[in-house]
Amino acid sequence: MIAKDRGRRARACVVGLTLLGGAATVQVTVQAQQAAGKARVGVGSKPEPKVRLDQMNVPGLKETAVPVNPTDAIAIVNGQIISRQQLADECVARKGKEVLETLINRQLVDQALRARKLDITAAEIDAEIDSVAGRFGLSRETWLRELDKERGISPLQYARDIIYPALALRKLSSGRVQVTDADLKKAFDSQYGDKLRCRIIMVDKLTKAQDIWEALRKNPAGFEKMAEQQSMDLGTRSLGGLLAEPITRHAPPETVADAAFAQLVDGDPNDKDESHKPKNGDVTGPIQASESTWILLRREDLIPAVANVSLKDENIRKKTYEIIYEVKLREEMGKVFEDLIKQAAIENKLVGTIKLANEENDPEFRVDKDVKLMSNAGDGVPEASGKAQAAAAAGTSPTKAKAPRPVAVSAEAAAEFDKGHLKPGKTPAPPAVNPAAVRPSPGSPQPGK
Repeated sequence: MIAKDRGRRARACVVGLTLLGGAATVQVTVQAQQAAGKARVGVGSKPEPKVRLDQMNVPGLKETAVPVNPTDAIAIVNGQIISRQQLADECVARKGKEVLETLINRQLVDQALRARKLDITAAEIDAEIDSVAGRFGLSRETWLRELDKERGISPLQYARDIIYPALALRKLSSGRVQVTDADLKKAFDSQYGDKLRCRIIMVDKLTKAQDIWEALRKNPAGFEKMAEQQSMDLGTRSLGGLLAEPITRHAPPETVADAAFAQLVDGDPNDKDESHKPKNGDVTGPIQASESTWILLRREDLIPAVANVSLKDENIRKKTYEIIYEVKLREEMGKVFEDLIKQAAIENKLVGTIKLANEENDPEFRVDKDVKLMSNAGDGVPEASGKAQAAAAAGTSPTKAKAPRPVAVSAEAAAEFDKGHLKPGKTPAPPAVNPAAVRPSPGSPQPGK
């Protein structure tokens, strides 16, 4: 029997998101950081000097020789020694599994780089940190200090465990990304097209969604109260189901966005009666968002498409290309890492598991009962290819019911991931969906049937 470990899980969706740039792993309030930065740099003052990673041990610490032998004293309490081995055993017991997983994943990336005769230079890491900080409107030093202060991620850990793997996967994914005209059209529509402001009701059974829809047909104005009483989405329930952000075309899951726009914006193309055109206040029929999640949406407002923009404009086309290229690159990064996991033989003596190389081809391989197949788990990035585009997308592969934690990040950063990402089997965050008219589209479930 082959013991199963997280090597078979589709963790690619985690890797791309948590590694790329490090920004997704650390949810720091940018506005507050910018205000703090401005307060420290007055008018006419000199810009902060560039600080190297090895100079960022905040605050200044006195150099101490750490005992290296297992029996050496790491601390002495009233004359009683605590040895380095005791400390090591305690660390392994508490954090060993997490740290070992980080080391295993880093080893896989290192081996892949060597096999391709590639490497990541210190200058590249330096430039990427500057780039990430710049995207938040912060200086490099301010960004690193905020990471250390707010998330406990040291500059060394950030460079080694977040930036380095991201750059490595980008290089390993080089040449695998193609952006088609269809991709550009979808990205353009999402960026510059119509957007819907909606309210949402989310439930876990189709029959319940049908009952709510029947009630709303009789009393459309009761949507807000129904959302407060019936919706599973805690983030919007107290607001009467109001989504914080408008929904765009092709937003993931794309089937939901397509159904929402079809019902709430486009209407039936064969119906020429203007009075039947979707309008504010219309409600969609039940729309399936996941295996066990159904939603209804009410149109609050339609934000019209941006005027006087076209893909023929070279600047617009270039910006749109860059957006969709980055999305597809993240997807490939996830696939590359997933392939590394599949092809690796890993014996984890800490947890007592063995993973064979390409073990899914072994006749004894089986999917455990608590594992279900999930296809293309998304991370909230708008689709580009018709399937769930994410920071990294996992192909159809065994996935635990609980989403895997990010690799190569601290526990604090992983906790941030857990708080903000879709977990299989749990209620998904409200997708970029749009309410639909009371007349369900042909592809939507018909209440009462």
